[in-house]
Amino acid sequence: MEAISVIIPTFNRVVLLRRAIESVLAAVEDIDEIIVVDDGSTDGTEALVNSFGDRIRYIKTPNRGAGAARNTGIKTSSHDLVAFADSDDEWLPEKMTIQRPLMSANRSLVFCFSDFGQLYPDGKREPHYLIHWHEDTRGWDKILGPGSWYSEILPLPGDQTDFRVHTGSLYRAELRTSYINVNTLLVRKSLAGSSFYFAEDLPTYEDWDCFAKLSRLGICAYLDFDTALQRSHGGPRLTNSSTLICTQTRIISVLRNWSVDRDFMKLHGREVNKLLAQLRRRNVGLLLKHGRADEARTLIPTLQGRYIEWLVIRIYVILVRFLRWRR
Repeated sequence: MEAISVIIPTFNRVVLLRRAIESVLAAVEDIDEIIVVDDGSTDGTEALVNSFGDRIRYIKTPNRGAGAARNTGIKTSSHDLVAFADSDDEWLPEKMTIQRPLMSANRSLVFCFSDFGQLYPDGKREPHYLIHWHEDTRGWDKILGPGSWYSEILPLPGDQTDFRVHTGSLYRAELRTSYINVNTLLVRKSLAGSSFYFAEDLPTYEDWDCFAKLSRLGICAYLDFDTALQRSHGGPRLTNSSTLICTQTRIISVLRNWSVDRDFMKLHGREVNKLLAQLRRRNVGLLLKHGRADEARTLIPTLQGRYIEWLVIRIYVILVRFLRWRR
């Protein structure tokens, strides 16, 4: 059995952290290690982690964001297989009995990931929530590759219901939207190498940027099965960033990953450039909407096609809305 390093980055979530740690402890084995990277918390996080004794390794760092915290965990991890658990979410008990054997059975997999459930404050659980993230109505046969039943690859543990496993390259699909919840991710560090790195200079989507790099390296596997729960709560999430910030970050990510990949651009350059044009138009439109006309004006030269006509229409729409509001 291969050992796994589990990284839990956290910042001022002491109220939620206990349940996250307990869910990981219920899913791992004694040979595994759990690393809590405290990103500068001021709410008693250290005392909570210490209450679990030697089972948890605690690392305190200055506040530098989720990307830096995860990278600290990766650098200090002892094992080749690395997983993550966000401090406001939970693992399901069967997660590692499913994912660990799959990664060991196919050592060419750079990573595997899965579906996840949504857990609401009233205790209601909504399974198979991933499609609400990526909004891709295609089946996984088309998104990633033909699937097989897990039981055709490995014995199912206990009374586990069978499910499909899809293997292939996610690189092109990740260009448009992210299919990966980091809480379901299991990465082979020796294959990922220096690409196993979360952006530390981005305000959001630092994980998407990492997934792009990992997906470029080789094949991955998707398990059509929930291995984690995302908890709905009133606290801050990186995924709650504004549409403007998300759009600007996506432009940076596309430019630093797919756009500089010469082999990919030879095959899919038109697709990349079309997406960049869409994102840039959206960026200018959002800047105008937020009253940042000077910034929008400087970006007009980056727009492609009939941008002047589009810009005039956009300004007209905003002006009409403003006049209606003044009435």
